[in-house]
Amino acid sequence: MKIVITGSSAGLGKSLYQKFKSNGHDVVGISRSESSTTDLLCDLSRLEEVNFTFNSVSKENDVIDYLFLNAGVLGKINKANEINQSDLIDALQINVLSNKAILDTLINHKVTIKNVIAISSGASNKAYDGWLMYCLSKSALNQLISCYAIENKDIHFLSLAPGIMQTKMQDLIVKYDSNKFSSIEKFKSLYGYNDTPDKIAHKIFMNLERFSSIESGRFFDLRDIRD
Repeated sequence: MKIVITGSSAGLGKSLYQKFKSNGHDVVGISRSESSTTDLLCDLSRLEEVNFTFNSVSKENDVIDYLFLNAGVLGKINKANEINQSDLIDALQINVLSNKAILDTLINHKVTIKNVIAISSGASNKAYDGWLMYCLSKSALNQLISCYAIENKDIHFLSLAPGIMQTKMQDLIVKYDSNKFSSIEKFKSLYGYNDTPDKIAHKIFMNLERFSSIESGRFFDLRDIRD
């Protein structure tokens, strides 16, 4: 299979890259940082880079079996009224608008995409104190996927929440003051006990067939699959 993964240099993206590669699949890793799991460099905050990179992807690939829209940012944790428009726009650009540009480029270049899995979050359906940027952008991502699913019946779309993983994002979250943000205490209590990206990547890999049976455009929480 041909697999394309954004945000492949670290975390879940890196683990997905390694999982598919080790099982003999053809993988293209795209990230803004150089790594052993990066084939193409692209800063998703820059629309011109997104368009250039995925124009290149479309020229090299007639068919993509799985497109993983994995790259994303937490954004700043702060009270909603203290978040400025510029920072919010930056988060929306990476978590939502870059994914629209990716889909548009590939679809408009007539690349056959069989499956799109957008890495979402439980925070897309539940508000957290201080998490406006992340909750809003991931919720918007869900709707983006739902709308594209309605209009592109030949592609199977899924918004997938992987659950809390032990990644750099968790390192950032636990630095915040739980006395100021009530949401932080939960993450501090779980820190060090979360599933690794490798474990989550394996679970995703093993359940690809199950995902294909879910109605296109839906949101699905990976934690609903019991190990």
